[in-house]
Amino acid sequence: MNEQKILSEFPNECELPEIFYQSESDKFWMMDSRGVFVPYRKGPVCARLEYEFGINKKNTDPIFAKVYQDKVVDLVTRVGGLRKGIHQIGSMNILIPSEQRRFIPVKGEWGVIHQYMTGMLGKEQFEWYKGWLQTWLSGFYNYKFVPGQVLICIGETSSGKTLLKDIHNHIFDGGGQPLKYMTGGTGFNGELCGVCSLHIDDKLNDLGSNGKKKLKAECKELAVAGEWRFEFKNKTAFSASPVQRLTILCNYTEDSVSVMPDIDESTSNKISILHCRREKMPMPAGTQKERDAFWTQIVSEMPAFIYHILEEHVITKDFADLEEERMGVCGYHNEQALNFVEAYSNEGKRLHAIIEVLRKDHGLCWEGSASELVKILKEEAKDYKSTPTSIGRFLNQRIACGSNLVKMVGHRKYWIDVQDYEEMEDEILDLVEETNQVEEVPRVKDRQVDLLDEDEDYY
Repeated sequence: MNEQKILSEFPNECELPEIFYQSESDKFWMMDSRGVFVPYRKGPVCARLEYEFGINKKNTDPIFAKVYQDKVVDLVTRVGGLRKGIHQIGSMNILIPSEQRRFIPVKGEWGVIHQYMTGMLGKEQFEWYKGWLQTWLSGFYNYKFVPGQVLICIGETSSGKTLLKDIHNHIFDGGGQPLKYMTGGTGFNGELCGVCSLHIDDKLNDLGSNGKKKLKAECKELAVAGEWRFEFKNKTAFSASPVQRLTILCNYTEDSVSVMPDIDESTSNKISILHCRREKMPMPAGTQKERDAFWTQIVSEMPAFIYHILEEHVITKDFADLEEERMGVCGYHNEQALNFVEAYSNEGKRLHAIIEVLRKDHGLCWEGSASELVKILKEEAKDYKSTPTSIGRFLNQRIACGSNLVKMVGHRKYWIDVQDYEEMEDEILDLVEETNQVEEVPRVKDRQVDLLDEDEDYY
């Protein structure tokens, strides 16, 4: 068979396989028996063409010439949530060699997942969460990025947060940990390009102000734009929009929540915070065998759960993103979790340090201007660097974050609550004990210890 006959008649006899060429690595990319594009040298490609299509090696030159001309790719990488094949991203031809596995939604029972979710989140939070997940899943099943909030889950140990992360990773076929990149620890993030479920677990330390600022900026970018610039080692960098969400998992500890981004006007609809309760799991989970059985049941219910989220759940007006109309659901901030983050954030600790200074001579509250506050801080040798402008900006930020400790009471006049609530609580508890009118009330910390000692099964 001559070259002209190959070019004119062969495509009519059978369909040639897709072959792409990457000049940077001098490799050809063809699909294997799994349906995944893998790299080959020219020799193995010729062998496959001869074995599978009967094309003699001597007659492959026209085929390779066509590949060199029309099937050249600049980069080969997975992009989370996008279809397998060639994509024009910016000015680059990107070959996505494989895509995520997707469950086929099937109507059915998902009672164990429902019991676990409502136990951990409660009815209201679970209703919001289903809307948040629906927005993510709609983009995933349509192979397209859709904006959505970064989700922060704060709870006690063994409240089920890790299981939630595992469920996300299973639904979206894998996950990645972006903390090092999102806080400036590394400039390389290529391994995050191919996943949809990002998570930062509770192994957190204080990142400092610079790390926290970068985390806040990256969270806003991920939620709204979705486009990251991906830097690889020994590969060309490029920008893409994977179908990604970020879940941050924290314990109720100062170290764990101190890295949280502020919830202010710029982030209130881009970051949501849920409180995770510690409840008994719907199945025994005390041993590894029991946990495996529990997970197997969850996996078996996954298609029915996804069907409910995509086909049956309706986002109500209470939770719909009516203001921006782009994220499916509005930002949600559980009051208990938000107050804890506010108290132990870097800015929260700064506010409490200011309150400690004011508490000495100002009774229950302090009122004044930013200039007057700067003067007090300098006289007490607590702050020599702040200016009236910076202090005013800081107080306005605390107000925007929803803090109950600071209010605006006039033109450039502020009110700050300086009461010692811990001392008040101690006095109340002492009074209760002295009067003996009711049974002794254990402190919150004591009640938590009692809960931890109960002989129950938690995941």
